[in-house]
Amino acid sequence: MKLKQLLIAVGTLAAVSFSQSAIASEGNGAALKHAEIDVTDQAQIRRGLTVFTDVCMGCHSATYITYKGLMDYPEIGLTREEVDELRGDHAITEGIRTELSPEDAASSYGKVPPDLSLIVAARRGGANYIYSLLTGFENDPDGKIPEGNYNKYFPGHRIAMPDPLAWLDHEPEDTAQLEKDAHDVSAFLAFIGDPHQNERRVIGCWVMGFLLLLTLVLWRLKVEVWKDVKKH
Repeated sequence: MKLKQLLIAVGTLAAVSFSQSAIASEGNGAALKHAEIDVTDQAQIRRGLTVFTDVCMGCHSATYITYKGLMDYPEIGLTREEVDELRGDHAITEGIRTELSPEDAASSYGKVPPDLSLIVAARRGGANYIYSLLTGFENDPDGKIPEGNYNKYFPGHRIAMPDPLAWLDHEPEDTAQLEKDAHDVSAFLAFIGDPHQNERRVIGCWVMGFLLLLTLVLWRLKVEVWKDVKKH
């Protein structure tokens, strides 16, 4: 019996190790960079929102997060005035939507850019993949892919999205700021993909504490009950 349990444990460990190694890359074998994000850090998430609205929103929408949500979620916590300035003529209950029409997007890039509301959950590697992608633009070493369309971390390496942060051929002194922008927008996208995650973690801690306390109480109750039974 012990041997069977040992084999099961070894098999489970091997499966977990394999899945983690698969998650380490998004289809090309390139190890992803680590995204330094904190979905409880309001300052970082707000900076990420700024990068999203100034850069990403030129082509991408995030329709699952509403302008009202930018006020309601404490991790973002914008004021009504800030939201009104951001939303323009859009209703406060609308999702964040790019002004680029699908027709113009398809004409310019050959395809409609994806909605980024759930992009972190949808991509293997999550926020690490987003950060790596943003800082993965390079010149094609084989010279086959046009400049600006080669990305080390994109499946097949050929990407239609233009280099959003101007990472390619940037000046060395700009590296730290560009990496920070990539970290910040990755944090923002990680948060809006699951805006209740922090609340769930807090509730989970309370539930685990309650279950631990309940276990102790029931254990003491069992001891008292069986103490009387054993006497008889």
